Amino acid sequence: MTAANTAPAELPETGPDDAQALRDLHLELDRRGLLEPSGFWRRKLLVWIPVLLLSYLGLLALPFGLAWVALVPLASVALLTMGYLGHDAGHCALSKRRWVNDVWGHFGMTFLCGFSFGFWRARHNRHHAHCQEIDGDPDMHFGVVFSVYPDSASWKTPLGRFFLRIQRWAFWPLSCLYWATLRYDGIRDLFQQPKLTRVDRFVMPLHWIVLLVVPGLVFGWGAAVAAYLAVSCVSSLMTASVFIPNHIGMRRLTQADKPSYLEQQVTTSRNISNPPVLDFYYGGLNSQIEHHLFPRVSHDRYRAMRPVVRAFCQARGIAYQEASLYGALASVGRHLGAMTAAYRASKNAAAPAGAERQLTSVES
Repeated sequence: MTAANTAPAELPETGPDDAQALRDLHLELDRRGLLEPSGFWRRKLLVWIPVLLLSYLGLLALPFGLAWVALVPLASVALLTMGYLGHDAGHCALSKRRWVNDVWGHFGMTFLCGFSFGFWRARHNRHHAHCQEIDGDPDMHFGVVFSVYPDSASWKTPLGRFFLRIQRWAFWPLSCLYWATLRYDGIRDLFQQPKLTRVDRFVMPLHWIVLLVVPGLVFGWGAAVAAYLAVSCVSSLMTASVFIPNHIGMRRLTQADKPSYLEQQVTTSRNISNPPVLDFYYGGLNSQIEHHLFPRVSHDRYRAMRPVVRAFCQARGIAYQEASLYGALASVGRHLGAMTAAYRASKNAAAPAGAERQLTSVES
């Protein structure tokens, strides 16, 4: 499971019949009824919307104490689930009717999570089309702070070089602040992506009004800010624990790599092997391989699809990667550390050349 962290092993080449093989897999899954529409998301809403409402109200009304602390992860999981609702809506996995996906996508992601569903959907679809491509996958770029591939943008800035030294240890604590970046991006997108955020500009202000302003006026600003920050930070950490192990440390693709769609989607993704009872925490994204192959399928079908897809890949010699959550998180940590080591190695390799040029200049 860990060989793909820094220098993935050679993968077998797949022939031009991959498209037909994928069609055969689709037919087999369809024969088993695993591609049928599912109403599971409606049942989830009946549970998690009341849980979010009641737990958030509890955080606003209760004094700080054990009960307050216990409500934070509950409200955070509920908010995370609303993010999953937006994610599935972005893939049109909720319904064949586009307007249904649009309504619930904006409800879950823009209104409750405070992100721009319109722009996120376009960006996330690029991730699926160009998964793990250094020059094409927007999820491969962590700005100027963290590095997940050699010679990334962070290697070229003072802030990035500072974090490179500690990124293996700083990544998870700082992921608690991921919400601030996402919500800042959401507000920025309203101005920079007007065509994609026409609905967001009306819905996003409701997020701040309902979750922060109204609670501040009713329960007091201290209680409102504490509840908002606590749920935002914990749900951000949860989000990172689900999304980051999916691809970080897996096979990276450059312009020279030309895998087929099938090979790219499978070999750049990692599944998490957790007990079925914990599937609610992952929203189906623990079956990342199945999700990348069939993103429009309802996520509650993915676990049943796993043995079929696994056998399909094994029969064709395509690496099908699974790891426990602990193993995946450890793999992410090793990969972040490997990027630090790669930066130091490049720095040390450049030092003698620089010294030689300086000596030549002095001798002349």
